Amino acid sequence: MVVAVKAVPRSRATRAVGPYGELLRVQIAAPPHKGQSNRALCAYIADAAGVRPAAARLRRGSAGARKLVEVDGESAALAARLAKAFGADAS
Repeated sequence: MVVAVKAVPRSRATRAVGPYGELLRVQIAAPPHKGQSNRALCAYIADAAGVRPAAARLRRGSAGARKLVEVDGESAALAARLAKAFGADAS
């Protein structure tokens, strides 16, 4: 499953703040230095999906604000967990 994200680094806390067009807007506490915010984003998405951290990885957008995070697992179950965690459809 792939989650489309609009990332906002250097925020007060790491949290999903809602939709941004067709993307999920996620504030990330880590700075965008040496991939710290990308790793924090993947860990946050993995935690919300209920999978191990290694099961979420950046598929596209390592240097930009718009990112695609790929999560391993059954799509229907992941979509349900992410929708429950974020309060919206995250697919």
